[in-house]
Amino acid sequence: MANYATNNFFAQTENEKDLITIEQFIEENFCDSYIARHGQCVESEFYSKWECPQKEMDELIALLETPEQIYISIHSYELSNEYVSFRTFSNGEWKIK
Repeated sequence: MANYATNNFFAQTENEKDLITIEQFIEENFCDSYIARHGQCVESEFYSKWECPQKEMDELIALLETPEQIYISIHSYELSNEYVSFRTFSNGEWKIK
């Protein structure tokens, strides 16, 4: 049985179409996800196998109209393997902290 990481996701942008794209992408790609929309922000919690789903996050970024104008943070953890990751996306690039 695979271990699943919990991902706490936050995105903020003024681009309404990008917010809709994010919501749809999360719904289509991650089972049992929670999504909440607050004005120009989307918050979500979803699961991925073992670690942060970087491949999927890169696919999401490629779908956005204005990726240079979005801020994303994603905190991923999987306690049984002591895995923790915090990543941010801004100014068109990912930073792992």
